[in-house]
Amino acid sequence: MSIHTLTSPREAESLIARMFKHDHTCIVRVREDKAFQGTDWLSLGTIAMENGVETTAQLMGAVRRGAFEWNVPKIDPTRQTLAKLLGLKDDQKSEPKLHRALDAMAAISVRTGLQHPRFDPQALEGMPFRRSTTVVADTSGAVQGGLDFVARYLHPAARVKVPAIVQMEIVNFAERFLSGRRATKTRCADLLIDHLLSQGGQRVLLRLELQADTEVERTFLLGDPLRSAFQSDKDPELSELNFSVSIRAYADRLILEAARHHQAQANLGHKVQLLTSDQGLARMALAEGIVPLFFTSVEAKDFFGHRLTGTTLDPFSGRLRDTSIASLLWELATAFGSARLDTSDSAHNLVVSAFGDGLSWSPYQSHADLLWCNQDAVPPWPAQLSSSPNGLSLRMAEKGISKKSAATKKVTHLAKLSAHAAEVEPTQVSLLRFNVSQLFGLIDALDNSQSMSEESIVEVVGARNREGIEEYRRFLISGGFITLEDRMWTVGPKIQSLAVALRNESIDELRRLLLSVPSYDLFSQRITATGVGNVWEPGEFKRSATTYRMLGEVTQICAPIAGEGLYPTPSVPDLAAFALIAIQRFRDLDQGDGLVATGIWLEDLIRKDGIHPEIARLLLNDASATNLLSRSTEGSTTDIRFDNHVIQVLRVQAGKPVVTTVHLYRGDYLIPGKSSTSLRIQGVQS
Repeated sequence: MSIHTLTSPREAESLIARMFKHDHTCIVRVREDKAFQGTDWLSLGTIAMENGVETTAQLMGAVRRGAFEWNVPKIDPTRQTLAKLLGLKDDQKSEPKLHRALDAMAAISVRTGLQHPRFDPQALEGMPFRRSTTVVADTSGAVQGGLDFVARYLHPAARVKVPAIVQMEIVNFAERFLSGRRATKTRCADLLIDHLLSQGGQRVLLRLELQADTEVERTFLLGDPLRSAFQSDKDPELSELNFSVSIRAYADRLILEAARHHQAQANLGHKVQLLTSDQGLARMALAEGIVPLFFTSVEAKDFFGHRLTGTTLDPFSGRLRDTSIASLLWELATAFGSARLDTSDSAHNLVVSAFGDGLSWSPYQSHADLLWCNQDAVPPWPAQLSSSPNGLSLRMAEKGISKKSAATKKVTHLAKLSAHAAEVEPTQVSLLRFNVSQLFGLIDALDNSQSMSEESIVEVVGARNREGIEEYRRFLISGGFITLEDRMWTVGPKIQSLAVALRNESIDELRRLLLSVPSYDLFSQRITATGVGNVWEPGEFKRSATTYRMLGEVTQICAPIAGEGLYPTPSVPDLAAFALIAIQRFRDLDQGDGLVATGIWLEDLIRKDGIHPEIARLLLNDASATNLLSRSTEGSTTDIRFDNHVIQVLRVQAGKPVVTTVHLYRGDYLIPGKSSTSLRIQGVQS
C-alpha cells in the first residue's frame, strides 16, 4: 500500500540524494491523472548528477545547489507520446491544443529559473533598475515566468504590483480546470492546459507571497466606471452606442487602469512599467503613456531537445544562481498534479503529488510549501546504524564513523594554514586599518570598471581625500589584486575571482584568495596558533586589530563572545558529528525546562567546539532536514540585555557584497522568519 507523507522541499533533498546514490542518472516523469488515459506517465527526459559526487554530504550539497543537467527530450517524440496519452490523433486538428500544452510545459523552466524570458531590447537596456521602479504584472507575466524573473533578478529596485484581475483570471482557469475534472465527459487536452496554467499561476503568486523575500503589493479591482460597457443595458438612449456588445479586452483594460492609477499616485519621476508578453496589451500601454516591460515567452521549441543546468548565471551581477532538484520536482508536481523520479533500471522511484484523489489540502501546506511524497520505493542509504542508546539514529556507516569518534571528530578548514608557509615576522608585514564593508564594495566596483581613478575610489569608499584610501591601496597591492599607474588603479587577474567569491558568498574561496595578502595570512596564523577554547590576544595588531578581527569573522576563522574576546572557529564537523555535538551542548545548557536561548547555545559551540555561528546555522538546518535531530523554537521576546552579542557576516544585498551585523540572541538568525528566542534540540528516535 502506498503511503503519502506531507514533505517540504528541504526534507525531500535527502530522498532525492538517495535516488542519485543508487543511480547518477534518473528519469523524470509527470502525470495528470484525469487527462492522461491509462496508467502511463509522460517522460520529460533525464536528470544527471555531476561527476565526482559520491559521499552522502556531497550528494546532499549537489542536490541543493543545482549540480545537475536536465536533458529534455526532443519535441516530436514528446508530442506523439502526449497525443497518445490524451487520446488525440497527432494531426492538424489536434495540433493547436498540443502546441498550447507543450508551450505551457516550457514555461515551467522559466518559472524555476532554468531559462530566461527574452525581453525587448529597449526594456533590457534599462536593467537592472538603478532607482525604484514599480512593475505591474499581467496574467501572462505570472504564468510564463516574467514575474519570477523580475522578483529573482530585479528586486528590490523593482517593486511588484499584481492587479486583482490577474488573480481573478488565474482563479477562472482553476475553476474551469476543476469543472473539467468533475465533468462526465473529459476533454483531456483542455483539462491538461487548464491544469498547467491555473496551478502553475497560483503557485507563482503563493511562492512570491509566502516563500520569497519579494514584497508583492495588491491593487483594488477597477471596473465600475466601465461597467455599462460589459453588461447588457436596455436604456434606449444608449442603444445607439452599442454598449451591449462585450469588449474582449476588458481584463487587459483593467490591468492597464491599475497601472495608470498607480502612476497617478506615484511621485514625480517614479517609473511604472507594465510586464506583459501580450502584444495587444503592450501596444495599448504605449498608447496610454505606460512603458511596457515586454518579453517573449519561451516556447516549446526553445525548451524541448535542450540541456538545462541547475546552476545559472545572474545576467546582471555575475553571481551564480542555483535551482535545487527538489524545487524543480515541486514545480512539475504542481503544474501536472504528480511528478516522479525514476532510476534508469526502474527499480526505485520517488513520487511527488500536489493534486489527486484522496490528497487533501490546507493553508498551512502552502505556508510550508508541503506536497505529498510517496517514498515507498526510494532506496535506503547503503548502510544505516541502528538506534544508539541516547535515542539518536545517525546515518554514519557510509563514512565509517563510530559514535565515539563522531562526537569528537572535527574536520578543520584551517588545519593546513599553519604549515603552508614559514612563520611571518610582524615587522615584515604592513598591518592596516580600513572599513571592511567599504573594501568589499570597492572590490566590486573595481571588477565592474577594471580601472578607476583615485578620485573615483575616494568617492566609492566615502573618504575625505586621497589619504583616506592609502591603506585600501596597500592592502590590495600586497595581495596582487591591483596595480597602480598614474593614479589609476588597474585590476589584476585575481580581482574577478575575489569579486565573484564576494557576490556568491563563497567563504572558502574568499578565505583562500585573501591568504595572498601577507597581513591577513599573519592574522590567520595567529588565530590558528591560539587553539580552540582560547581567547586571541591582539598583541602586535594594536590599531589594526578591529579590521582583521572583522575580516576573520566574515571569513569564519574566528567569532567573538561579548565580554570575553575573540575565539578561533576552525571546526567544520560533518552532519553526523555535528548532530551529536549539538545535542550534547543543548543538554549541558538545559536547566530543566527543555529550552535554551539561541545565543547561549551558539556561543557554547564557539567556546568549546570552535564552530562558527554561520557554520552552526547551516549544519543545524541540514541535520534537521536529514532527520539527524529534531529542533523547535518557542518564545518571541528578545532580551535586550544581550543585544551586544553580535557577529559580522557577509551578505549580498541588491547584488552588492556588504558586511552585516547579526544578533545571536534573536531567534530569526537560526530560523529566518521566526522571532522565537528559545531553542529545543532533541535526538530522533529510530
